[in-house]
Amino acid sequence: MNTGTTAPTSARTTARTTAITNIAALVTNDPSLGDGSPIGLIQDAAVVMDGDRVVWVGESSKAPATDNAVDAGGRAVVPGYVDSHSHLVFAGDRTQEFNARMSGRPYSAGGIRTTVAATRAATDAQLSANVAKYLAEGLRQGTTTQETKSGYGLTVADEARALRVAADHTDEVTYLGAHIVAPELADDPAAYVGLVTGDMLDACAPYARWIDVFCEKGAFDGDQARAILTAGQAKGLVPRVHANQLSYGPGVQLAVELDAASADHCTHLTDADVDALAHSRTVATLLPG
Repeated sequence: MNTGTTAPTSARTTARTTAITNIAALVTNDPSLGDGSPIGLIQDAAVVMDGDRVVWVGESSKAPATDNAVDAGGRAVVPGYVDSHSHLVFAGDRTQEFNARMSGRPYSAGGIRTTVAATRAATDAQLSANVAKYLAEGLRQGTTTQETKSGYGLTVADEARALRVAADHTDEVTYLGAHIVAPELADDPAAYVGLVTGDMLDACAPYARWIDVFCEKGAFDGDQARAILTAGQAKGLVPRVHANQLSYGPGVQLAVELDAASADHCTHLTDADVDALAHSRTVATLLPG
């Protein structure tokens, strides 16, 4: 974002410029702009876009000439929300589990299996409709970037299908074959880790940007999680970690070690975990939020 630079003519497209004017309060998240606060608040502001890119922000009276203008009607304008952790490729529901948790009974990683069975039985069209519905609802509420994961297929074909469906709707797609050990291999987790880092990864990597693992008792331990994430890195995928959700464990430290984009959940943290996150580039995504 800038406050006056225009792209060279040779770099410009045929996109038309649009000014959004009469903004009562514009949040830029740039402390160098506006009132100097951390949110970079500009009052009586305008935003200029060239096609789908913001090329200028500032006071309305200083806005450059544009092809089009949109009157914001004195509303506030804020950046879109980013949902960095969602599971939109699924079928069925887990109402009984939710009721149990609300009554004080603990959640366990095994609850995922209920959704696995329903997701495997769903058609591509049903899964795609679910993703489209929830992305649209998120956008309606101001979420303009929404990551979504696989993780409810747990076979090569079902995981690849989930990611293919997700990739039809968003670029922010995460391979989560390591959500839990597939029911068929519950007695041989090492074989499932081999599948997740081998044939399943080969089938899924072309559709994904990220790789995730549920590092938790009942799911994958630290050594298994490291093997899964480093295999994904070798394929060009960026790590994320379901970390320290149900108990204290190695998830946060592993996320920091591998320079993961995020360590998600973070319910049970030690002082050492907090310090590690504070001195890293890994974002702590606190869930539920």
